[in-house]
Amino acid sequence: MGKRNISLISLAVALLFMLVPVTSRAQANVAYDTFSPYSMYGIGTLETVGSQNSLAMGGIAIGDRSSSYINWVNPAAVTARENKAFMLDFGVTHKDILYSADASTSIEETDSGRLRSVNNMTNIHHIIVSFPITPRIAFKAGLMPFSATGYEFVSREYADQVLLEMGDVEYEKAGKGGIYQIVLGGGWQIIDNLSIGVDGLYYMGNTIHTSATNFTTNSHYRQIGRSWSSVSRGLGAKAGVQYTANLKKDLSLTLGATYKISSTMGGDYTDLVTASTSSSVDTIAVSVKDIDYRIPGEIGAGFTLRRADRWMFGFDYITQDWSKTSFTNAPGIDVVTRRMQSFRLGGEYIPDKYDIRYYYRRITYRGGLYYNQGYIAVCGTPINNYGLTIGASFPVFNRYTSLALSVDVGRMGTLANNLVLENYVKVNAGLNLFDTWFHKPLYR
Repeated sequence: MGKRNISLISLAVALLFMLVPVTSRAQANVAYDTFSPYSMYGIGTLETVGSQNSLAMGGIAIGDRSSSYINWVNPAAVTARENKAFMLDFGVTHKDILYSADASTSIEETDSGRLRSVNNMTNIHHIIVSFPITPRIAFKAGLMPFSATGYEFVSREYADQVLLEMGDVEYEKAGKGGIYQIVLGGGWQIIDNLSIGVDGLYYMGNTIHTSATNFTTNSHYRQIGRSWSSVSRGLGAKAGVQYTANLKKDLSLTLGATYKISSTMGGDYTDLVTASTSSSVDTIAVSVKDIDYRIPGEIGAGFTLRRADRWMFGFDYITQDWSKTSFTNAPGIDVVTRRMQSFRLGGEYIPDKYDIRYYYRRITYRGGLYYNQGYIAVCGTPINNYGLTIGASFPVFNRYTSLALSVDVGRMGTLANNLVLENYVKVNAGLNLFDTWFHKPLYR
């Protein structure tokens, strides 16, 4: 193993362990992984699992076997690799959101029939490394998001009696944070066409929800604030299997399935009420409780049809029953949990992977569609989302190391029942790093 390999490994390990405290600080301070009014319910918005390559194909991955990049959705896929190959996948994401709501939901006057707002955010998405143990056994480790919370509302009091007595009054509600998962897993290629894998999962996160009443023009009243903060953690596991049938010389069909066991989340929940002035803060009430809720089991199945080094398309289906999991962070609002379902369709095309004359022919082009039935319903209305994805990966240095980009154009929520509609554009960018270990030089 040469100096270049050692430096790459050192970089991967350093990034992986540095991201754990960085992620915790980002959640606790200023960073938002998402910004959606629907993230205030439950454990927030569930993130779509996958690298920038699978996200460019609508999120398909359960039946995908590729030696070009790490597929960490199906634990069995880690065995799809070249012998002695070390791989790293690092991704960031940027999201722009346009919010729309019916004007009747606002206490302020508007010239049109719609209320509109925009927001954008950029954040680290994931880092994962993978390397072989034996020719048929491979290992991976990584850090990736599971759910995210981010929202902020500001409204003003317009009742004349309140204004006359108290002056201008402003109400604020905000929340931020989320849950990340650390993954340690491995896969075993039992025979040439059959692989299995198991991942161990450690969930960790912190989330804070706040509300405040601010008297902006009357200094005789103290500002009243309340916060609900939680630190949660839990253990889980996910198993996967993939079977590949060779239909023709260069045509293969891969069937995949995954199962994630249910997990119990524990931790601390702190409810704090304060009254403050410009010079002092008084604690009115504080209580600390134990967290105890369940992340339900998840079942996934998918397939891909692949022509070697030319094209691939596939389909995934994932379901997770949240209907028996209850949350208490939305008092007075009709929010219920339900079964989550996800349908994903996508594929990729490479004009000529080995072309040495025209660079654009070595680029991998990807596209896909997805439709997700969300795990919550607000006021009897399911919160679903759907979208279209496109992307490409650009080879660098060798045919496997690449820079990957994808664009996701989608929609979540609805205008019905005075809810909020979100139209979003999400850009994912990442580095797929490929190198080899222990190759003996021909000459010294």
